[in-house]
Amino acid sequence: MDVNIYKMKRLPVLIIIAALTVTLAGSVPAGSKFDLLGRGSADRFFLVDHAAFNSATPGKIRLEVYYQIYNAALNFYRQGNGYAADYEISVSVYGKKDKLIDSFKQTKRVRVLTDEKAKSRFDYRTNQVNFELDPDKYEIKLILSDPNSDELVERKFKEKLKYRFEKSPRLSDIQLVQAVSAVGEEQSKFDKGDFTLVPSVSHKYGSSDALKLLFYFEVYQGKAESDSIRIDTKLRHATHGMLYRDSLTRQMGNGVLREFREISMDELRPGEFRLDVTLVGRRDKKIDSKTKYFELVWSERSLLVHDFKSVVGQLSIISIPSDIEGLKQQDTYEDRLQAFNAFWLARDPTPGTPENETKTEFYRRVHVANENFGYLRTSGWKTDRGRVYIVYGEPDQVEDYPFVENRLPYQEWHYYRDARYRKFVFIDETGDGDFRLIYPYDGLGLGPDY
Repeated sequence: MDVNIYKMKRLPVLIIIAALTVTLAGSVPAGSKFDLLGRGSADRFFLVDHAAFNSATPGKIRLEVYYQIYNAALNFYRQGNGYAADYEISVSVYGKKDKLIDSFKQTKRVRVLTDEKAKSRFDYRTNQVNFELDPDKYEIKLILSDPNSDELVERKFKEKLKYRFEKSPRLSDIQLVQAVSAVGEEQSKFDKGDFTLVPSVSHKYGSSDALKLLFYFEVYQGKAESDSIRIDTKLRHATHGMLYRDSLTRQMGNGVLREFREISMDELRPGEFRLDVTLVGRRDKKIDSKTKYFELVWSERSLLVHDFKSVVGQLSIISIPSDIEGLKQQDTYEDRLQAFNAFWLARDPTPGTPENETKTEFYRRVHVANENFGYLRTSGWKTDRGRVYIVYGEPDQVEDYPFVENRLPYQEWHYYRDARYRKFVFIDETGDGDFRLIYPYDGLGLGPDY
């Protein structure tokens, strides 16, 4: 029997909206290691990246190691009127025969005021560690650990560093950037020339309506006699091909060209992208090139312009057909935006304030659903687990049974909040990760397993 969550749309809309609104205040114990896929949270919320540049010291390379730690990776505990979490980060550089070349270690304490911030999958801190190294092959290991427990997560990568000083101009690595500002009075590890550049460790863009790809690279003149160089930049979409291209000629100046670039992505479709930067010499001869991959996720504009069907489909989860009928009939971006804003204005629990809490929570849940419950080519918000998550939020308890004798893999989600127990059971009938909801579809009428 083909059972799915679409039957939830037959519930009275007030029940659905109440579920969404009430669970805004629902809570899971702070720092809970609850994970929708049954894996450790810290392993998924500790991100690492790196880039190499010529050092100011001749013959040396500056290896920049970037890391990003989300609140969901940490164990928070009650402290005063809020919560705190301790963590230790260590970065070690190993050479030949596992010889330790250099290392960095730091212990930090994070404080937040609310339970929601303590378990947030969106709040994070980004840092950077710089190493001055000789040209050679290295292995770099990063360890995130909790000083109050035995929990730790390790990341490692290998890198062959080469000093970029040759007969022809050469490129450094490309650093993706999430934020930029003018250099301040106090020196920062993020400083490059006139800019302070915070790295984009996740390689994801699109969390705001002002969509810009920010990136930085350096060009080293080397022994070349020419004072200028041509730089070609291309953006390629994974499925739609090349969507952007430019060609600029720059003056080398003192032998090192620091290039910070911004490219508008307002009109680009979300998806996987490839950024290519190429140095071109006389007679269009390619001298050097570097590549970086990134993802453009979503913004209101990109969804309303390029994926309007998904906008309507997502809103239908928490509404009845008449609520979105007017939205479905709009053809232009301006008209769609007006109808979209009207939909959410009617559901704003605090009109007149900058934030619509219900809207923010709804799209947070859509994001979590897409990150955790997609399978094959199906987006997470379209799946049964994704739709239950969007309506009811984080389960208070999840029981995962991937291997049970004489039974298909299944999960049980338990909700104890709001003085009304709900239990949702999902079965993976085909073994492809498509967990289907079984009756009762509203989660009511089943007793806890105790």
